[in-house]
Amino acid sequence: MMIPKPLDFAIIGAQKSGTTSMFRYLEKHPCIYMPPEKELPFFSRDDLYEAGWSALVETYFKDAAQEKRWGTASPQYMTDPRTPKRMAQANPDIGLIALLRNPIDRAFSHFTMSQRRNMESRSFDQAMEDLLQPDELARDREAIPPDYAEGYMQANAEVTRFYLVWSEYARALNRFLQYFPREQLLVLYMEDMQREPQIAIASVMTFLGLDPDFQPPNLGKVYHKGGGQQIIPAAWKEQVKRHRLFRLVWDRVPPRTRGIINYWYDQFNVRQIKDADVLVPTSEVRQRLAAHFRDDVRQVEKLAGKPAPWRDFL
Repeated sequence: MMIPKPLDFAIIGAQKSGTTSMFRYLEKHPCIYMPPEKELPFFSRDDLYEAGWSALVETYFKDAAQEKRWGTASPQYMTDPRTPKRMAQANPDIGLIALLRNPIDRAFSHFTMSQRRNMESRSFDQAMEDLLQPDELARDREAIPPDYAEGYMQANAEVTRFYLVWSEYARALNRFLQYFPREQLLVLYMEDMQREPQIAIASVMTFLGLDPDFQPPNLGKVYHKGGGQQIIPAAWKEQVKRHRLFRLVWDRVPPRTRGIINYWYDQFNVRQIKDADVLVPTSEVRQRLAAHFRDDVRQVEKLAGKPAPWRDFL
């Protein structure tokens, strides 16, 4: 039996940092194959990992030409302490792409997403007060992220612990560098991609050994941009979920499929809001978070080989 081709590259994170946009740009390249389902967390999902790489290839890459660059985008990879070792054992030559965002903005976006999904009842200031406690930080830095196979909404109820530690990028990336040489890691900034998307894509193309002049037809389009309130109120959704006929059908849907349905429901059930109506963290909490992230950001700049566009705010 022929050994299946390994992955050529993976977008490993960070969550809420433009990974969906990058995924959508790269999938347009004629020499790249990425499964239509963006988040395919093989190395951070026990059920997929234990089934083996051959099973995943048979399911998600069976139509992919061998000569193409195979890739995935799974922001969970940066957050899971098990992933670097698992990935190195199966794909030692893989290229790792990290797309990073102002860590305070990422944490706040993560928080507002949880609020929108009715997973978070605290204020942002209170959540930060809770999560900045040394014991909380130590616990969450080594925690294994929730498994979305058991249901997307259930998993998101758990990620309210991770607003801060999932923004500690250098700490997460250094775990990968314990197993991979530095030249296999490309660090980009989301803000640079938004400002000059062609330069960001050219960097990725060069990293993957492809023509840097490639320009995706959708370049510059922003995917999964955060929004405001839900279009369909949560109370209405709960009423539907309690309906006997709905339960009869829904309970027969496999957990993984339920997770995917919940994910896309959440993506479309968002009313976009005007910039003037967007809430922002208070200056006091920003100062406290800037002090928390400052050393990590300086390490990120060394890994990226260039200053972060948000260094002056930290």
